[in-house]
Amino acid sequence: MKPIITLAVLISFSIASNAQVSGKHMGSTGVGGDLSIQNSDGKMIPIGAQADTKGSPLFLEKWVSGSVNLKNGVKFNDSSLNYSLYEDKLYFKRENQFFIVAGIINDFYLADDENNKTKGLFHFVSGYPITTTSNENTFFQLLADGGKYQLLKWQHKKIREVYNYGGVNETEYVSQEAYYIFEKAAHKMWSLGSKTNVQQIKNTLSIDDATWKAYFENHTSNSKGESALIDLMTFLNAN
Repeated sequence: MKPIITLAVLISFSIASNAQVSGKHMGSTGVGGDLSIQNSDGKMIPIGAQADTKGSPLFLEKWVSGSVNLKNGVKFNDSSLNYSLYEDKLYFKRENQFFIVAGIINDFYLADDENNKTKGLFHFVSGYPITTTSNENTFFQLLADGGKYQLLKWQHKKIREVYNYGGVNETEYVSQEAYYIFEKAAHKMWSLGSKTNVQQIKNTLSIDDATWKAYFENHTSNSKGESALIDLMTFLNAN
């Protein structure tokens, strides 16, 4: 049986490796060890963020409960997690200080609905083949899963400078996203781009005409949106 522990057991390891940096940057990534700074509005700035940059580098607006599975088989739960799309790292919070979760993460869940954790679960997974925007350690949000295919969503935030003529230039966080299909048998990633519809999936995957005809009997070929992609992946995995 794989061990299941709480994050409190791992805090000492993470703080020992991070807190001694005390706000300084380490390595070429510019990641700080811990956080005790505020911006001009008095709001806490997550590690890796830039002061006075508009928006947030985080996936969720609030810190939420979740569970983490490490590649060494250890599993743990915590009540205050968030994911930095700017750095592609998972954090936990203790007394307004933020620490990177120690260990190599296989996947993790974040619960957006604290009142009903069976809803609003976001599942992020790493270990996929390298793409033009990712490596084997990059996390993808798993939107649909089955025996044949997985529908994945890559998300990232970058900092963009906003030029104001006659005024002070500002910076803001800008979201980027792209969809992928992971074909399990071939162990291959298929890129769908950022704006997709079910017709694009039809043109990407090698699916026989009978399967497509059966799907389009109850759906339109120009269906758009994330929910349409999830519906199609569910259908293809079941047929």
